[in-house]
Amino acid sequence: MNIRTTLGLALSLTALSVSAPASAADLVLYDALDFAGPVAKAFQAKTGLTVDVVEPGSTGETLGKIAAEGNNPQFDIVWLDGSAVMERMAADHVLQPIPADEFDKVAFTDLGKSLVPQSHAFLPTGTSTTAIEVNTKKVQADKMPKSWADLEAFAGSVAAKDPNLSGPAYQWLAGFFQTNGVDAGKALLGKTLTNKSLSGLSSGGKVNKAVLTGDAAVGINQDSAIFSKIAAGEPVIAVYPSEGSVSLPQGLGISAKSEHMDVARKFIEFVTSADGQAAMQNGDDTDFFFIPIVKGVNAKPGRETNISYTHLNDATASSHESEWKQWYKDNFVQ
Repeated sequence: MNIRTTLGLALSLTALSVSAPASAADLVLYDALDFAGPVAKAFQAKTGLTVDVVEPGSTGETLGKIAAEGNNPQFDIVWLDGSAVMERMAADHVLQPIPADEFDKVAFTDLGKSLVPQSHAFLPTGTSTTAIEVNTKKVQADKMPKSWADLEAFAGSVAAKDPNLSGPAYQWLAGFFQTNGVDAGKALLGKTLTNKSLSGLSSGGKVNKAVLTGDAAVGINQDSAIFSKIAAGEPVIAVYPSEGSVSLPQGLGISAKSEHMDVARKFIEFVTSADGQAAMQNGDDTDFFFIPIVKGVNAKPGRETNISYTHLNDATASSHESEWKQWYKDNFVQ
């Protein structure tokens, strides 16, 4: 075999190895949710179909992995918190629309129906929201915040997540701007998030830790993270601001280049079944404390469900994603 033939074969094999799927599983799932592993395990036990669960870390890290793969995506399904980031991936043709008949198969509650995107960019599997986390041992009852604006009184002692890493945090930031107006919202955050060691945290767990240790008196956190600590007996409460709380659906999206649509459909149908929903609640970490949006499924004990929701304008939020994330990073992250 001459050098040219050898080199050509080597290049062909290299190209093949780059384009070939990295997993021999029936389905590759990228996620940033606590319950994804248990659900995949339950799905495999029920169907015999294998799922390769890939968890790069936070939502931001998962999105970064997808972006790095570019035109050679290695996932079939992605499962994340936040409608805005899912809509943006659909607009960028990273995701394909969920087949319309899959929505028809789900017995959505009225809340669930309100979370179904017109674009069919993702299928909602549950929801949560962002609330004010308060350390009841550090904040007196008559000093409790009732709105986002009230957090200015706690300036320097407010814990918050970096939207560049946290999908829930970006959903909150976009909703905050939607509710307050962008300029007024930026001004208010500038007066509130004055301690960069607290305002650029990478996860809800770190917000919990800051509030529980007393490093922060209050936190801006996904309410399911707060309820996981309440269930563990910790002295925190979730306060829902008077301006309303932006809904934060968990979304299942399908890669635009997936070659396993039949298995992806089966996985979606399992997740929204009684068995799948039970697996989603079979744990004690943050995401297990979601609000069910499938009829006949109850939330975990103690989990608040009577919440006044504001629905995010996903088109606006997704179109400003890079801009608003960079603004937050420039001003509130060390």
